[in-house]
Amino acid sequence: MIMKIVVYHFDVFYYYVPDQYAGQIAEWRGEFIDFLQSLEYKHPFTLYIESIDHEGNTEYAHFIRSYGADDFVDWINVEKLNCRGVYRIPEPPDDSEVGLNFEF
Repeated sequence: MIMKIVVYHFDVFYYYVPDQYAGQIAEWRGEFIDFLQSLEYKHPFTLYIESIDHEGNTEYAHFIRSYGADDFVDWINVEKLNCRGVYRIPEPPDDSEVGLNFEF
């Protein structure tokens, strides 16, 4: 089955998902989001951002989550499958073959 993931409304990625895992992808997406929410500070999916005004004073500073479609797929392969079961593929000629659609 082909999974299509759209990131920030314009980056589109396609992945091959073996049929035996296709029914679990939606559940795993929820678990991945929960995992992201559980992260604290320093982590590869976390960025520290701050805004400095023209006088050099910090206007705001905080951590944000930064992740993409490949991060979700890597998480599936490591945490759920313990193998490279899901992988990126070239864009198909049309979306008629896409069975799963997600947005991040």
